[in-house]
Amino acid sequence: MAGLCGLTILLLWTGIIGLNKCDAQSGNPQCSYTVVKYSSGFTINIASSYNGTFTIHIAEKDQPNDRKHIPINGSTYSHTVENLKPCTEYGHNVTYLYGGNTITCNFHGNETVTAGIGDKDIKESVNATHFCYQSDWNITSMLKMHYPSFECDSEKCCFKPSYKDICTTVTTKFSQNCGDSFSLTKYITIDFLNASEITQNHSNEFPVRISHDAPNCVKPINYTCRESGHNETKMLSDLEPFTKYNCTGQLNVHNATKNTDALHVMVNCSYSLQNQSTVTKESIKLKWQPIRSNCSNVPDKFSNTCKCNSTKEINSTGNSCEFTKLRPYTDYRCNVTSKYKKVTVSVTAINMKTEPGKPLVNITLTSSHPANNAIKVKCFYKGDLNGPGVRYKATLGKNIQKENNCTFNFTDLSYSKTYKLQVQICNDEFCSKAEEKDISTLYNDKAVIGFLVFLIILTSVALLLVIYKIYILKRRESSVSGENMMLISTANDEENLLLVEPIMAEVLLEAYKRKLADEGRLFLAEFQSIPRIFSRFTVKEAKKPCNSPKNRYVDILPYDYNRVQLSTGNGETGCDYINASFIDGYKEAKKYIAAQGPKDETVGDFWRMVWEQQSSIIVMVTRCEEGNRLKCAQYWPSPDRETEIFEEFIVKLTSEVHCPDYIIRRLSLANKREKSSEREVTHIQFMSWPDHGVPGEPQLLLKLRRRVNAFKNFFSGPIVVHCSAGVGRTGTYIGIDAMMEGLEAEGRVDIYGYVVRLRRQRCLMVQVEAQYILIHQALVEHNQFGETEIALSELHSTVSTLKQQNPGNEPSLLEEEFERLPSYKNWRTFNTGITEENKKKNRSSSVIPYDYNRVLLKLDEGHSQDSEADEDDEEETSDEEDEDSTKYINASYINGYWGQRAFIAAQTPLPDSVADFWLMVYQKKASTIVMLSDCSEGDQESNCVYWGKDKTAFGDLEVEVTSTDTTPTFICRNMLIRHIKRKESRTVKQFQFLQWMNKELPEKPQDITDLIKEIKRSNEQSKSQTVIVHCNDGSSRTGIVCALWNLLESAKTEKLVDVFQVVKTLRRERQSMVSSLEQYQFLYDALASVFPVQNGEVKAAKVPAADSLQFVNETKAEEQQAEKPASNASTTSNEQQGTAESTPLVAVLGQEDKQEESEKQSSTPKDTTPLEDTTSGPTATVDV
Repeated sequence: MAGLCGLTILLLWTGIIGLNKCDAQSGNPQCSYTVVKYSSGFTINIASSYNGTFTIHIAEKDQPNDRKHIPINGSTYSHTVENLKPCTEYGHNVTYLYGGNTITCNFHGNETVTAGIGDKDIKESVNATHFCYQSDWNITSMLKMHYPSFECDSEKCCFKPSYKDICTTVTTKFSQNCGDSFSLTKYITIDFLNASEITQNHSNEFPVRISHDAPNCVKPINYTCRESGHNETKMLSDLEPFTKYNCTGQLNVHNATKNTDALHVMVNCSYSLQNQSTVTKESIKLKWQPIRSNCSNVPDKFSNTCKCNSTKEINSTGNSCEFTKLRPYTDYRCNVTSKYKKVTVSVTAINMKTEPGKPLVNITLTSSHPANNAIKVKCFYKGDLNGPGVRYKATLGKNIQKENNCTFNFTDLSYSKTYKLQVQICNDEFCSKAEEKDISTLYNDKAVIGFLVFLIILTSVALLLVIYKIYILKRRESSVSGENMMLISTANDEENLLLVEPIMAEVLLEAYKRKLADEGRLFLAEFQSIPRIFSRFTVKEAKKPCNSPKNRYVDILPYDYNRVQLSTGNGETGCDYINASFIDGYKEAKKYIAAQGPKDETVGDFWRMVWEQQSSIIVMVTRCEEGNRLKCAQYWPSPDRETEIFEEFIVKLTSEVHCPDYIIRRLSLANKREKSSEREVTHIQFMSWPDHGVPGEPQLLLKLRRRVNAFKNFFSGPIVVHCSAGVGRTGTYIGIDAMMEGLEAEGRVDIYGYVVRLRRQRCLMVQVEAQYILIHQALVEHNQFGETEIALSELHSTVSTLKQQNPGNEPSLLEEEFERLPSYKNWRTFNTGITEENKKKNRSSSVIPYDYNRVLLKLDEGHSQDSEADEDDEEETSDEEDEDSTKYINASYINGYWGQRAFIAAQTPLPDSVADFWLMVYQKKASTIVMLSDCSEGDQESNCVYWGKDKTAFGDLEVEVTSTDTTPTFICRNMLIRHIKRKESRTVKQFQFLQWMNKELPEKPQDITDLIKEIKRSNEQSKSQTVIVHCNDGSSRTGIVCALWNLLESAKTEKLVDVFQVVKTLRRERQSMVSSLEQYQFLYDALASVFPVQNGEVKAAKVPAADSLQFVNETKAEEQQAEKPASNASTTSNEQQGTAESTPLVAVLGQEDKQEESEKQSSTPKDTTPLEDTTSGPTATVDV
């Protein structure tokens, strides 16, 4: 009952409470609100009877989760909601709590979108790192900035300018949907720059420069530096090397200044020393040249100290230090310490060895007597040899012995005699102070036997003297009885002569070829048919005892009928005799005098002959001494004496001009017995006749003839021509001169007939077959090519005539002259250059060096410095036995104006042959390299440049360019070549010509001639004169330079040029030399540009260029007769004839060797056997 009552009461209260709630809800206070736009948001006005707390709820339409809740208290129900986003739609409502419930007010109106914003609503502010835009509006969504540091909140947006924004203008764009967009700009000043962000670097050379990446608007930064530990400031231009500095820069922009972070600066010089030290026996002079590659503009505060081994350190004076009182032949390691102020910058080690000196030794001597008249000496020493090698020298009286060990045996000494013994210890250069000791031989116990031996010897000598006296008496009787004998006692000499017709000029070449055919059979037959001596002509005067000593050779004697007789002698018997003969010219009688070379005792007779015959020209075709044999006495004064007196004749030397092939001396001759004025005599000595053989170039004798004829005058007497014997070379020259006159006068020559005529006037004229052939060669040379030599005084007019164009299509004289040049194709072998191994070493297959003059590179076997071979003795030809010890390079020796092998013509080295090229430079001791190639000749740059920027190794050689001088026309490089194994170095100059780029010829001839002059000037002090000239193929440009070089030398020395002969010679030495007419004409143009303009004429060749022929001297001379007995030799022996048959164009060298010359010189009267014209007869002397 009680439980039921409680439940009833609970239900009753529940009903009461629910009823109260229903009544309250139905009776809530009413409210509403309106929304009005405001400058930065909305104003919400609330109308309500409720007096309490309202809550405004507002959020962007699309972002309800970002709703704001704004409570409002008080009696005024109006509230402004600010900092909203402009032109943005918002959702909103207003609520209040009543009776525990949330009541929502009613909204009257439609204003839910905020108003737009203008630029006046934006305010700008700046702080140390940012600048900001702020507004009562929320402007975050409106900004479109380009900077990652952009920062915004509800009231403002700020950004931090980056490094690259400094000094630029930043534009900020405000975009909105309900109004016009607008932009604001801001200039970013240097105030925003953080100087620590500037990157700074300094240069490593002087003057020091500091680079930085500061903004472009920043003016140049001014740096000041302080040395570490010092307060003094310095500018960058005042900094010194090897010193630490802190450098600070100042930036100035729009009157704003900022300092950079301090930059640590220290520049070290690249400082080294180029060793130029020298040594003596007891001193070392360290000498160097400092090289500073990046410190050329700094104050010279460098100092050097030197120290060698344990010597005291010394300070240098200038660029050298000298250490004295050193030990000879000792290795010293020297250091040169270089300092800048007190900072050590380099230590250069220099290893030197003093030169050998005298040994400093103590010598101990012991002696013994192996025989009574013999002494054996032994020695021992202690001390320093002070040099390489050891040998021993002992002197006992006048006996001197040198041994490799200190044991000496002196034999055959005098008995019972005291000798002073001196023993010295020697190195390879010096000997020590002699150790002396007196030593005596023992008593001779065999004196009696010796006395008997002496008596026997004395008796034998007396008997020999008696026999010799009898022999002399019989010899004199034989001489008297044979004085009237003729030189040849055989049958008629004329029987063997051939009928040889004169040769017309038009067929001279064909006749020469015909005689040359079949190994020169016709030449040999003609020459052997001419009697060496004509027996019908007596030689009585020459064989008289008083005249016999005046003959240089006993078998070369003048005929009595045409000998030159002296008329002003001293009256003694034979005073009218001289070994000389009158010789007829082509048409002129007694035009020449063929004489032997004067002996010392006949020099006075020689000048007497010149005086009496009124000769004004002497042609000497020998040297005074050849092959260690005296050929002729020097009968003229030497330049250091100027005047000589030969008996009554006074000979003065007024001038002497040396040319490569001859010497021209102007002499003054006076006779003390006569009061007439002095006479001028021209002495022309030809120097290029080889000791054995004939000149390889017949044009040399034609050139000699032109020189001689230039001095002829109408009133002068006969031309005196002599060699040694006065027959071989003398007859050859006379034959060429006379036959040239006949060729020019009649257009034909009778060489055979004239040589027979010469032999009738002097025995053995034109002595060997090679000389007979040489006369033919000289005439063919002149007939084929004419006279192309031009005097400088006529150069310009001659060149104008040569270049003058003929009417129609006729070639000019210059073109005709060029066409006459022989091509010399395949005239010599070039087998080495075309082997499979060597083909790849050639740039051009058309330019291969001939085997006979190609440059041989010796394989470097690491020889020591003392055993280095002398390349000057290198063989001229490439023998098979040399193939294993040499290597190939495309280079040829080229003869210069003054001598052989003056140039090396080479191709520009290929990459694989650069090491060989430098080996050639080193082995041939070249002083100069002339580079005519350029890197646009179709090759890569690496194919043209064969040196490195720094020290570069090529095989066993290191090459370094030490200095470079540049002119508009060429670059001169000084290069140092160092042999790695031999530890020796050489310098070479390279001249790179710049004015030949992509053209066949230089634009200005003067450029190339100026280059040649500069090279000559630089070579004046050089010991080696070898010049290497190279271009792409080693011929096209190289030939022009070599030709022009020789022509300029000729013009300077002889005042003559011969372009034709120079080019002809070059073509014989290397293929494709001066191969075009343009190049040939360029040589003339270059000469005309160098020398002044003169008037003159030019001589054209008289014979058209029908065919060309080259004369060569292809084989070396061999002395075939030097060791043969006199009884088995003759002037033209069978062996000599065989040589002539096998090589008709080459000098038959063995024929011209003197056979036992010393036996043929006569100083006392002798009986001689008449010479027979047979190969088995007595010896006939050969004039060479």
